[in-house]
Amino acid sequence: MNKKFKLEKVLELREKALEREKITLADLQLKEKQAYEEMAAVMEDIKAKNIELEQDRAKGIFDFIEMYNKYIAVRQDDLALCEAKVQAAVRETAKQKEVLKKALNDVKIMEKLKEKHLLDYAEYVKKQEMMQIDEINITRGYKEE
Repeated sequence: MNKKFKLEKVLELREKALEREKITLADLQLKEKQAYEEMAAVMEDIKAKNIELEQDRAKGIFDFIEMYNKYIAVRQDDLALCEAKVQAAVRETAKQKEVLKKALNDVKIMEKLKEKHLLDYAEYVKKQEMMQIDEINITRGYKEE
């Protein structure tokens, strides 16, 4: 197998790896988005329960205050878990971006090597043609004498 085919195979493999890394990054970004949405939902729930609690206090209804406070405390714990999940998703996404950047760089390197090989091959073919032309001219020169 000549050098050109090896370069094409390696380039093809690196392009496939790049596509896999892109898909992984898209999955991680989706996971990050979902974590943010979950955190926003928990924050909205806490806000709504605080408003309900304040409305009940304003109306003089104190029967469910302890229940509201316990529920809000549970949701605060949920919020802390969501924040940790978001931070983990952000870190994973950042790592994957670095992996994707490296894979993209690997593909670019192989493309440049392939281009260089094609240029080198074209130059080689040109030299071979010049040698053949020189040989033809030399043989014509001997025949004419």
